[in-house]
Amino acid sequence: MKNKVTGSLFSGGGIGDVGIEWGHGIPVIAASELVPSRAALIRKNFPRTKVFEGDIWKTKDAYVNFFKEKLGSKHPWLLTLSPPCQGMSSNGAGRISSEIKSGKRLKEDTRNRLIIPGIEILESLQPEWFIIENVRRMENTVIRNENGEPENILQCLDRRLGGLGYSIFANILDFRNYGVPHHRERLITVGCRIPHLCRKFPSGSGIFSKELSPFHPLPSHGQNGHRDWVSLREAIQHLPSLDAKTETVSQEDDFHCVPKWNEQQYFWMQHTPEGQSAFDNIQCIKCKRKMEDPTAVSCVCGEALPRPQIKESGQYRLVRGFKSSYRRMKWDKPAGTITMNSGVISSDVKGHPVENRVLSLREILILSTLDYPCWSKKYTFDEIPYGRATQGQSFSDKLVREVIGESIPPLAMKKMVDHLLKLEKE
Repeated sequence: MKNKVTGSLFSGGGIGDVGIEWGHGIPVIAASELVPSRAALIRKNFPRTKVFEGDIWKTKDAYVNFFKEKLGSKHPWLLTLSPPCQGMSSNGAGRISSEIKSGKRLKEDTRNRLIIPGIEILESLQPEWFIIENVRRMENTVIRNENGEPENILQCLDRRLGGLGYSIFANILDFRNYGVPHHRERLITVGCRIPHLCRKFPSGSGIFSKELSPFHPLPSHGQNGHRDWVSLREAIQHLPSLDAKTETVSQEDDFHCVPKWNEQQYFWMQHTPEGQSAFDNIQCIKCKRKMEDPTAVSCVCGEALPRPQIKESGQYRLVRGFKSSYRRMKWDKPAGTITMNSGVISSDVKGHPVENRVLSLREILILSTLDYPCWSKKYTFDEIPYGRATQGQSFSDKLVREVIGESIPPLAMKKMVDHLLKLEKE
């Protein structure tokens, strides 16, 4: 779009940028990314984007200077930030603050403080809009701020940017409510410094609210939307069948491939119905008796139950894990959350509804909306050095699953940008 430029921080592979540049034609002129494989993906898919690779504490000044040289006295239209989420805490903010003040909290995940150089970039460039995407736990995460004092991340953001004229709102969005065919909840924080919109929508005393803010788009799908959620069946049923033992890759599509299961995993999952976990398999497949003991791993007839189990000190016991592991999805619901471990059946809700396998690479590309008909280009993972590629493949399965799992779905980003553009016109 004319006269509008954007930039991204903690850019990953530029997946979210697809929804901005390929979805709206608004160029993403700069990206910042620590991990070389992710930076390589940005360069390959966005050849006109300047990529600042490395520690953001060290690259932030160069990033700011690049924008100032390009824009002069003007400001970016939008900056997007997706700081690392692994260190976000689900513990109470009050308790964490007390531990920091008392000196009891000696260990601190430094990744949580990466929001600080992000804030410094926002302060320097003062974009008309910013969007920060993170896990919902960011709402309660306390960090040591620039003064070494404990402070909630959202409060820190409000303190430092509110004085620059920003209205800021934070809400938890589930992207399945916006047409994304998988369940994905994220805390989306949106800031605006356009004067007439700030006057119309002042952020007030607290920027987080459970009620949808004016800066967040209304749901288009689900209970509060105009259409039903896009189901797993609608999204991927057209693809050829695969099997984790006999047919792990499609002859027509190298991306339609799945990891091979061992005999135990296959046995547990082949007897697991749609929407259920293998931990629920209490019926013997031989004599059909149902065991009442919740810890049972075998039937009284001696037959092993198809439940996740491990041998320890000569005895079999159930695998310790969440009941959401070794679980199949439901055909007529959106898929479970696509995580970095989407290829691991022992991870959270990863089983195909009816076939004996996890979701294929092609399927997670579709479910993430990266493989989506409206984009102006085709995203590629080819020839990016990372992990081991299967013989005959030019891409790494591991890279695809990790990048998709850590990224905001581009359709969700597009719809958020749709909304910002609409607000400007009102």
